Amino acid sequence: MILELQAVGKSYSGRPILDGIDLRLNPGDCVRLVGPSGLGKSTLLEIAAGLTPPDAGRVIRSGTVAMTFQDDALLPWASAADNLLYALAARPSACTRIPDWLAHFELPPGLLPAEMSGGMRRRLSLARAFAAEAAVLLLDEPFAFLDAGWRARVAETIDDAVTGGAAVLFSTHQSEETPRACRRSISIENGRIVAV
Repeated sequence: MILELQAVGKSYSGRPILDGIDLRLNPGDCVRLVGPSGLGKSTLLEIAAGLTPPDAGRVIRSGTVAMTFQDDALLPWASAADNLLYALAARPSACTRIPDWLAHFELPPGLLPAEMSGGMRRRLSLARAFAAEAAVLLLDEPFAFLDAGWRARVAETIDDAVTGGAAVLFSTHQSEETPRACRRSISIENGRIVAV
């Protein structure tokens, strides 16, 4: 086990969003969290990452975590290369692969986020997460703003991460987006996880 949510609950303004969520990920697992906006997918990922505290239950992590966000959360004053460098500062060995990840996602190293399209910013956010070589990847809408070709490449990159032993949990509102390595698809109904 590398990530486990035990009876996790979360409410906003008295409205339950998550209720008794149990989820377990082992190395090499890939789980797709599918459904329309407003179900609590982003909240679940943020709790799993340790960014949002649950109101009930607990989260157990036994490895490093990297996450992408719906809004990309890039440093606006930093170049593409420096955005990766900042995220990887604690992992000097991973920094050596920054040029490889920028090339993989076809990103000019010196470009600022404000000079990028929405798709390029999404690719930079993904490059930053994958470059971290984390044990757990939490990807919030990783296919948003990407055309079909890039969606396919991101799916392949997820497959490669899973083959390398990472655990991946990603959210999407489009049911057709499923990397080959993903064996489970789940959704949230009335605050609880259900199989899709």
